[in-house]
Amino acid sequence: MKLIRVHLRAAGYVALVRWTALAALVVFVMGTARAQSSAATGLSAEVSPLIGTGYGPGDGVNLFPGATTPFGMVQLSPDTEDHGYGYHYTNTTVKGFSMNHMSGPGCSNEGDVFFTATTGPIMTEVQDFQSPYSHEYESASPGYYQVRLLQWNINAELTATDRTGEARFTFPAGKGANILVPLSHTLNEVNAASVHVVGNNRIEGYVENHAFCGSKQLYKVYFVMTFSKPFAKFGTWTGDHYGGPGKIEKSSRTAEQTGHEEWTGAYVTWPEEAHAQTITAKIGISYVDAAGAEKNLKEEAEGKDFTTVRKDSENAWNKELGVVGVQGGTAKERKVFYTALYHSLLMPTIFEDSDGRYLGFDGQVHTVAQGHHIYASYSGWDIYRSELPLIALVQPKRMEDMAQSIVLMYKQGGWIGRWPQFNVYTNVMAGSPLTVGLATAWLDGLHGFDMDSAWEGMLKDATQAPPKGKPYVGQEGVDWINKVHFVPDDKVGYGSVSQMQEDAIAYASLYRVAKALGKTDDAKMLYERATYYRNLFNPETKYFQPRNADGTWVKDFNPMQNDHGFIEGTGWHYQSFVPGDLGWVVKAMGKDLFNKRMTEFFNYPVAGWYAQYYNPYNETDLQAPFIFNFSGMPWETQKVVRRVLSENYTDQPDGIPGNDDCGEMSSWAVLSMMGIYSVDPASQAYELVAPSFPKVTVHLVAPYSGKTFTIEAPGAKASEAYIQSVELNGKAHTKNWIPFKAIADGGTLKVSVSSKPNEKWGAAPQDAPPSLMDEQP
Repeated sequence: MKLIRVHLRAAGYVALVRWTALAALVVFVMGTARAQSSAATGLSAEVSPLIGTGYGPGDGVNLFPGATTPFGMVQLSPDTEDHGYGYHYTNTTVKGFSMNHMSGPGCSNEGDVFFTATTGPIMTEVQDFQSPYSHEYESASPGYYQVRLLQWNINAELTATDRTGEARFTFPAGKGANILVPLSHTLNEVNAASVHVVGNNRIEGYVENHAFCGSKQLYKVYFVMTFSKPFAKFGTWTGDHYGGPGKIEKSSRTAEQTGHEEWTGAYVTWPEEAHAQTITAKIGISYVDAAGAEKNLKEEAEGKDFTTVRKDSENAWNKELGVVGVQGGTAKERKVFYTALYHSLLMPTIFEDSDGRYLGFDGQVHTVAQGHHIYASYSGWDIYRSELPLIALVQPKRMEDMAQSIVLMYKQGGWIGRWPQFNVYTNVMAGSPLTVGLATAWLDGLHGFDMDSAWEGMLKDATQAPPKGKPYVGQEGVDWINKVHFVPDDKVGYGSVSQMQEDAIAYASLYRVAKALGKTDDAKMLYERATYYRNLFNPETKYFQPRNADGTWVKDFNPMQNDHGFIEGTGWHYQSFVPGDLGWVVKAMGKDLFNKRMTEFFNYPVAGWYAQYYNPYNETDLQAPFIFNFSGMPWETQKVVRRVLSENYTDQPDGIPGNDDCGEMSSWAVLSMMGIYSVDPASQAYELVAPSFPKVTVHLVAPYSGKTFTIEAPGAKASEAYIQSVELNGKAHTKNWIPFKAIADGGTLKVSVSSKPNEKWGAAPQDAPPSLMDEQP
């Protein structure tokens, strides 16, 4: 099995084309089904957690395949690397298993409370205890993962509850059984660790690790691990170098780590038996204290065997996945859809213990109100675009709790972060994305959170810089925005143009909330700020361009130059990145030029990274396929969306483009396959494309008034990409979008589809979705 990369360079762009060996794909399709000991049931059978795990270290596809529950605190999963993302389908060895993983965030992260199983003498070096594995003897489904450790002939099975994990190891006959806990092994940079062997049935301790993406912030994970039968021998080890070796201290019960290069762990052993023996480890974790880990273990796992926990986890997933039902389509399309929905429901994660306690952004222990959750780790810059709107639609109560969790972040920590991990600020990326998420929730009718405090925090972030010396940052260059009404490139060097575009999205969202709350003066002010992005539109070149504080344009602007005023992209990528006011962009550029450029933008030869073509691997232009709905050519949107889905979302290990970024790319696919997508969720407008299935049913719950919203597209299939006509609740519908209220109130959207475009439906100026330019405060 070999990974081949081909870089194509021409005309100022780079395309990255990847092939995965045919043999690996055959193993993936056929081997995993043969490996699984008992097949998943219900909608869980439609999910393959191995989708999105392809390529190797450093590549964008990096999802974890292990066991977790919907939005669960625990993600018990194999690690095939010593630092990084965790698991890659093309790696050939399993290092071990760990209790927490973020879902494809694009930076090394977590991998805390690491353990594995071996036979024979105790080995403390990773290179010695790691094991080769084969996809032929590996399987995964929601809430369950299985792999055979070929070095030791040990079958490893994983399952999870919300706050605990369970690992069942089946050891071969005639071999002594070992479970190692190399606590220093994490996917990031461990700062400290402590391990303690208790009695003859328990190991406990903690790991203190750094937050992801180079953050200096620290968090601590406490754990308690118990075993299904008493161990016979035990010990610890310490060493000076990460990865080992370590000096073994037999019968030692305690070991500590105080520096990130040290190597600390513990082990327990059982004597050989004449027949295969099974040992199950149950692990509870807590971000509060050891007592929380112990209580989580007692509340969620005590008295339950592995099979029961696995079945409970599968049932939880079947319930969550069942909120959206699809009929028809191919087996591959259903697998792609439900796997994308699965990945959309992994994060943010539950953060409070079973007794309601959690560690706040002030470092203090708080207790959440009974019946509610605290959610943590928001990939803000990514998930405001489609994942949070999807969660608001299918899990409104969870969305309200997420909104309140963000509010509590502000009240405890002093600011609404843009990418918080656990209870710390990482300050990754740009803009005020969680403001957009809060606004979307409120405007969707989800009012089960403290809007007074939310408004205070959102407005503060939108209009002023945070105090110096704090662990958080606000909008980059906000003082300059207040002064010159744009982000000047000579004062804020990182992505000045796209920083302003991101901020404008937050301002537009806040403007709509201000209107809903009757805050007239704030609405006027925010509407004006939402149009500041226009100050970076060059009327001569018709591009958004970097500008200096004195008003001059930055010289030698090249719209195909990466990071020249833009974050992770070029002027081509960002030329339509004004989701709240696309009508103005079309008008300012001129409809003909806009459509010409955007048609060229999507005329890429194969999916890849290009400077002047659409990039399906990143969030910078996720909204771009839908922009033709604003420019009188909705059939082009329909064509482009179908192409992106067919080329970039497959049932293979590389079946998700780029980093999934905690569910963002997957949620884009879910909504697009349903036939609805909002480029500006706070606008309450959902653009329409041809559904991938003949029938999609969304089962609505309170506070939405409807019971179901059904999308019918008789005869829908891959080749039927074009909308011919639409009926909403039995009435002809010519607009190429529908309001969110039409979904929330329940009803039926009937879409007639064909393999040929209808260039009349939805093409009139009055059929386009709303833009800020259409209204004045």
